[in-house]
Amino acid sequence: MSEEARLLAELHAARALMRAPGAAALADRSAQPRHAALWAHATREPGRPVDLAVVRAIRADPDAARRYRTMLGAQALAHAPRAAAASDGRLLQRRVGPFALEILGGEAGAPPLLVLRVEQGPMPRTIEVWLGDEAVRLDLGPPIGDAILLALDPAVPEADALGRMLRDPACAVFLL
Repeated sequence: MSEEARLLAELHAARALMRAPGAAALADRSAQPRHAALWAHATREPGRPVDLAVVRAIRADPDAARRYRTMLGAQALAHAPRAAAASDGRLLQRRVGPFALEILGGEAGAPPLLVLRVEQGPMPRTIEVWLGDEAVRLDLGPPIGDAILLALDPAVPEADALGRMLRDPACAVFLL
């Protein structure tokens, strides 16, 4: 992400947080993570150490979770809070902004593949998905042409959780 894009994302996140003080402004802010801690968590590299106090706050405090997801949305190339409401079961395809996500395979002992495609524009480097209070963040790796392939190997807990969560219509997706 360029410096200009990062600055715009930070400004957008700050503006969104300032617009909706609501009941959170009246609550005791001493137990909530500071904006800088949430932003550091939102911009972390996949697989790096995390601040467990921030993770606990995001999972336990709806206001902290809302602020964190606002920050994720501000820096995301695309995000979808949920899959299509008309879904009647597990998903194998979904659209997230200009991106198409599809889960292929999984038969004959081969792990399923997540295929992420875009017709034009920048490709995301990271995916973060949320289902309830469970979250997974993975590095997507370099694109091959106009697609990114990611093995959803059951032997890799994060990849397996990503595949399980993406199949659920209630899963939120952030492409960073």
